[in-house]
Amino acid sequence: MKNKLALFLAAAMLFSGCGKEEPTFTATAGEAEPIVKTATLAVVGDIMVHDYQYNEAYDPATGEYDFMHNFQDAKKYFEGYDLVMGNLELTFGGPERPYASFPCFNTPDSFLDAVKDAGFNLLTTANNHSMDTGKAGVIRTLDKLDEYGIEHFGTYRSQQERDTILYKDVNGIRFAFLSYTYGTNGIPVPEEYLVNIIDDDVMVSDIREARKNADVVVVMPHMGNEYETYPRDIFVEWADMMFEAGADIVLASHPHVLQKMEYRTIDHGNGAHDGFIIYSLGNFISSQTTPPRNASIILHLTVEQIADEAPNVKEVSFVPIWTQFRNAENENEFVVRSVYERLNLSQFEKDSQIRKKDQIRLEEIHHETASFLLGREIPLSEMQEEYIFYK
Repeated sequence: MKNKLALFLAAAMLFSGCGKEEPTFTATAGEAEPIVKTATLAVVGDIMVHDYQYNEAYDPATGEYDFMHNFQDAKKYFEGYDLVMGNLELTFGGPERPYASFPCFNTPDSFLDAVKDAGFNLLTTANNHSMDTGKAGVIRTLDKLDEYGIEHFGTYRSQQERDTILYKDVNGIRFAFLSYTYGTNGIPVPEEYLVNIIDDDVMVSDIREARKNADVVVVMPHMGNEYETYPRDIFVEWADMMFEAGADIVLASHPHVLQKMEYRTIDHGNGAHDGFIIYSLGNFISSQTTPPRNASIILHLTVEQIADEAPNVKEVSFVPIWTQFRNAENENEFVVRSVYERLNLSQFEKDSQIRKKDQIRLEEIHHETASFLLGREIPLSEMQEEYIFYK
């Protein structure tokens, strides 16, 4: 009996610590770790082609338009991302009619060579310029996107297409995509299915339907007041309506300048989780070269889903960008540039590539993007190529 008691006390002392760390226990042998799925998105704002751009792209020797230089600097920020998205704010109405920009955009088809090469694989086509070349232009634009293998949503060729929500499985996370525009610049829409116009009841119904079949619902509304750097109450109310109906991510456009972004805590009945909104992504490329319309970002989102929990927008970051309009020789040259990369050139390189006034403008853009979006002053001495956006 004494021997048994001694063994019991020794065991008790061993597991009570006696100055040692308590043992740690792992999951029961054979118990599977929860499955973690992630999807990554790279998103930009308005993709536009004004006459300055297609005139610069024109080669009189061949009679062709070459836009391939537009995104050569920027496309590295799309590499490795599952979805590369933007707002295609133009139409491909065809060469039978004159190429044109504002107020009615008709863009050379070869612009799609640059868009495809950059890595874009998903575009919203619902905006105030959707009807610029009429019904035929809406349909031809979609046909050209299909030809290039770029998926799209927001405008449609038939009622059946319009009623078929775009779903995409991204690494096991099921996304739904919807987009709407406040209007079409007064151009009539002969069939309602051609362009998704913002209508409260229709939009809420669509989002609720998408919610039934998706883990993540992304809505890209074309809304806001042009050139205003803040969202008015009506647009905040529209965004609230989208989230309440079932949206997880809202990526808005139209003002042509950046507006604020924020995380949203939402619960669609499957647990509270982080959603996200940016009220305006600004211009990605255009000929709107006056401040602040030539300052923008490439937005990066990481969505994470653990087991069957509601997916979270786990991380948001952004790369400040600038659309260079003219080179150091004052010749038109449209290229989307990283602000960080341009400001980190040697002075000799800056002078040989960038006009003096644009060198000054680049420093302003850093403030207009990084400091503005993060809500705190970031001096150039602390400049980063990409910034993490915290809650």
